[in-house]
Amino acid sequence: MSAGRTAAPSRDGVPVTLRLLPHALVASTGYVLFAVAALPDLLSARLGIGPSAFGLLTSAPLGAFVLVQPLASRLSDRRPTAVVLLWAAAVHVALAAALDLAEGFATLLALRFAWGLVAGLVLSVGATHVARLRRGPGSTLEQGVFGGMLTLGGAAAFLLAGPVVAATGGPGLHAVGIVPGVVALACGLRNRGDRRTAPRVSSNAQASDDSGTSTDGPGGRSARETLATVTNPTVLVAALSYVAVIGSYVTLSTFVTSYFGELGVLGPLNALVLVGATAGRVAGGVAGWRFPGSDATFVVVSVAAAAAGFAALASGPGGRLLVALPFATMVALSVPFGAVFDLAAGATEAEGVALAAVVAAGNVAALVLPPVAGALRETTGGYAGVFGMLALLNGVTAVCAVALAGGRHAEGGR
Repeated sequence: MSAGRTAAPSRDGVPVTLRLLPHALVASTGYVLFAVAALPDLLSARLGIGPSAFGLLTSAPLGAFVLVQPLASRLSDRRPTAVVLLWAAAVHVALAAALDLAEGFATLLALRFAWGLVAGLVLSVGATHVARLRRGPGSTLEQGVFGGMLTLGGAAAFLLAGPVVAATGGPGLHAVGIVPGVVALACGLRNRGDRRTAPRVSSNAQASDDSGTSTDGPGGRSARETLATVTNPTVLVAALSYVAVIGSYVTLSTFVTSYFGELGVLGPLNALVLVGATAGRVAGGVAGWRFPGSDATFVVVSVAAAAAGFAALASGPGGRLLVALPFATMVALSVPFGAVFDLAAGATEAEGVALAAVVAAGNVAALVLPPVAGALRETTGGYAGVFGMLALLNGVTAVCAVALAGGRHAEGGR
């Protein structure tokens, strides 16, 4: 019997602490991820680095997010996600504290990369954890909240990191973000014996076990089963959707300050963008819960709206639309977060493998698209080419999701 099964309050038979675990941990992850970007001038001066080195510092975790996904897939397909998240929380808290003590650019860069490996585990294993505890429309809701907690943590970093560092005279950049990490660690310890989040075993894998046939895939799954999971048409559309959503979101947020600066609009823009993303992700989850339907259809509407927003921006609107459209488009990109994860998780018994593939694809796009957008802006001297590229990406994604939604509707599936 798990440590938290009799002591913790429960909902639907699941302890509240077990549900809280991924949300608290991903909020802490969001804070640590964005804390460095909250104080670019201060950190650049302290470390004696220029814009390129600072960009490497901020992007290092994204590369780690991609590299760790095979391990995330393997762990979530072999272990209860509650156990994986417990160990991830412990390492995350330790590395976040070490980041505050690091001196020198090389040390901080290495620690950011190492921390990014853990954060990548949190993203895909946390989403798998949610998928194993919730089914149906409730899963879309909770996946939306899970994504919203990541961006909420980032917004908190932009608002709180500066005042904390100013008050301490230097240290404490990640201190506030460690607090929800400690909460997650406590939740993990309370549920360390949990079996509710254990992986489901496929019928083929079970047959292989019974016959004594060896398997070389994760969790007793054969390599063929693993390949079948990541090439499942629904998983592929979910991955493409995540590429469009996360790639566009990161690209837009990368240039939002300079874009609005050219318009003479000043303020805590990064925090506002992240708050908008949080609202969009949670609202999307609520909509998926209150108005049950096809996740694929929900993705179609959202990415089509984002494509329309980017196309309008590329056409060079005037007046207030120049200011309003980027925020409206950011919200549209954020709305389908829960539906994308729920779509991938519901497509196969190997939900951990599917979600790891989706997270990896999205973060590759987050690494590649901003430099491409920067080159386009430098070549053209404006943002029209950037917005046109993102409109095309989201438009193609909408078409693919339409095809999937039509096929699933014909089959009578969700």
